[in-house]
Amino acid sequence: MNEKQIKSKIAEGSLYTRIILEIVGMPKEYVEESLKTYLKKIKADKNYNIIKEHVEKAEKQDTYFTTFAELEVLMKNSMALLAFCFDYMPSSVEIIEPGKILTNNNEFTGFVNDMLARSHALNSGVIELSEKNKFYVRNTAVLLRNFLVVLLSSKPMTLKQMRPYLGVQEEDIGKVLEVLIKEGKVKKQGEVYSVIPK
Repeated sequence: MNEKQIKSKIAEGSLYTRIILEIVGMPKEYVEESLKTYLKKIKADKNYNIIKEHVEKAEKQDTYFTTFAELEVLMKNSMALLAFCFDYMPSSVEIIEPGKILTNNNEFTGFVNDMLARSHALNSGVIELSEKNKFYVRNTAVLLRNFLVVLLSSKPMTLKQMRPYLGVQEEDIGKVLEVLIKEGKVKKQGEVYSVIPK
């Protein structure tokens, strides 16, 4: 698309934008493939027309890989830009042209309601994940408690001696042992823990 065609589309209500899409994760191949998939999906959507595209290779940062694409995209209208932001969650958006954006109240109302629906769906997902996390934490704590009782039944041990068997930090083992002591299942003499026989 040439500059004249771009100007004509902007005059009709399109937005000329500069977008940065960033992908972070592991392994390197997954990160690069994810970005390619995003770009393919954007190109297939009639609401977006990629004018310029620059893609960086994935680079290692700490324990993850990161890559990004800098795009100049002609968006069909302001609602298309807002939908793009929800669907692709770019790390940066710059509206190059036009200088002012006008939208009618019906379109904007539709967007606000869509935004609310998506926010509620995200909130429901967070609540569900939180409940699952609590479930797994409780079950893990029960397993740890049971394993500690079985381990200490074999012989009395210090926290340092228990740690290699459990793969858990001494501080966390100590918290569970405190509960077992309060319940009368374990006793502590000096630094040594042992099971109280029934």
